[in-house]
Amino acid sequence: MSDNKNNLFPVFLKLEELRLLIIGAGEIGYEKLCTVLNNSPNTRIRIVANYFKPEVEELSFQYPNIQLIYADYKPVYLEQCDLVIAAVNDVDLAEQIRNDAKQKGKLINAADKPALCDFYLGSIIAKGDIKIAISTNGKSPTLARRLKEFFNEVLPDELEAVVANLNSIRNNIKTGFKERVKKLNEITASLIDN
Repeated sequence: MSDNKNNLFPVFLKLEELRLLIIGAGEIGYEKLCTVLNNSPNTRIRIVANYFKPEVEELSFQYPNIQLIYADYKPVYLEQCDLVIAAVNDVDLAEQIRNDAKQKGKLINAADKPALCDFYLGSIIAKGDIKIAISTNGKSPTLARRLKEFFNEVLPDELEAVVANLNSIRNNIKTGFKERVKKLNEITASLIDN
């Protein structure tokens, strides 16, 4: 396989059904926390850090599903989580967290350290039930953010109504799968004709 190809497999997680551990609560931890809360506000989040940016503490008051643990990282904190985000500004500590997470079978995102990541947090565009994630394979979060801004501007807010209408039509088509797909393709073709 070519190294020039993005081989990441896009997936949308039901994060609110999982337990997330964030290690670090400085600027990077705060950014990752906000990303999670903007997309899945009811996710059970445990944050371990010896320093908490005040904004992180404020969010913990607003969201009862956030638990703050004022402590240095220890591998035992990995026991009660499904996913890990290492938001630490220390390469050695990030490597230790990754090794501990791999040993316990946990998936990890090590902020700003793509080589240590099992997954990336892409830039996300959300218009009602439509959600689009953009990845640059961890190489340029800035470009992903710019593309997000572009798509947020060009995609109409009315997409939510379109999705609701198509879902209603889909649920009322009583024919088989192939006929349903054919009918929905006919209806949605007009979305790209213009």
